[in-house]
Amino acid sequence: MVAVIPARGGSKGIPRKNLMPVGGKPLIAWTIEQALAVPGLATYVSTEDEEIAEVSRSFGARVLVRSDDLARDETPTEPVICEALKQLAQTGHMPEAVMLLQATSPVRLPGTLARARAEFETRDVNSLVGVVSCPPFLWAESAEGAEALWDWRHRKRRQDFACHQLRYRETGSVYVTDSSLYLETENRMGGKIGLFHMADVEGIDIDTLDDAGVAEATLRRIALAETLSSHSNSPDGPDFVPVLKSGTQGAGDDNQNPTTGPKTAARRAGRRLTDQSR
Repeated sequence: MVAVIPARGGSKGIPRKNLMPVGGKPLIAWTIEQALAVPGLATYVSTEDEEIAEVSRSFGARVLVRSDDLARDETPTEPVICEALKQLAQTGHMPEAVMLLQATSPVRLPGTLARARAEFETRDVNSLVGVVSCPPFLWAESAEGAEALWDWRHRKRRQDFACHQLRYRETGSVYVTDSSLYLETENRMGGKIGLFHMADVEGIDIDTLDDAGVAEATLRRIALAETLSSHSNSPDGPDFVPVLKSGTQGAGDDNQNPTTGPKTAARRAGRRLTDQSR
């Protein structure tokens, strides 16, 4: 498995967003350092931008030079990952799986990416998508009027909903996918898809300067929690530290312990991929 961080230089909403300072370092540096903290996870940045490439190397990432055709505003992420896989194949190092990390989602708790790799390697899935739970009180609107996506006649408190009744949204932070799926379907999800449950604080995506401020404050809080935890007599640290720890709330197979259900190489190679791509 390798980690690939797509980072082009032409961000429009926030110019040069991938290099903007957040918490005392360039935005992309957070994701690079988090990936490199996973033992044995080779970390690559795909970019067409020389400055991003230089900064990425300075923080320890390897750089894959992206073609200009794949650095346009309208370019989706999947062709970028496919190009990266083909570049790696040319060096004789085709990985079995790719961990796609978005640099604009820098808030990840210590251990989150290691847990994502462990879950992917031990669960019977072809792709894993990072999610956070969202309030179940969702509605849809059509020409016929409003429609509740929950039983509004019997309102419950949020904490009283069973796991299978919850809803989840993608964080955009992390996806783990069989390399073959990318090359066959050009989609980050497909086959048997699993949910990778993350803590609420890990759902921050930077689109605006306000988002960047929230991310910076959260990263500082995580760092403080880790510092206090390391100096606490309790193995869990201060009372507020567990709030920041990676969440695994879910149901059924999506919440299984990553040490169960081993996925052997033969089982992985032999299973049939049923495309469920978007």
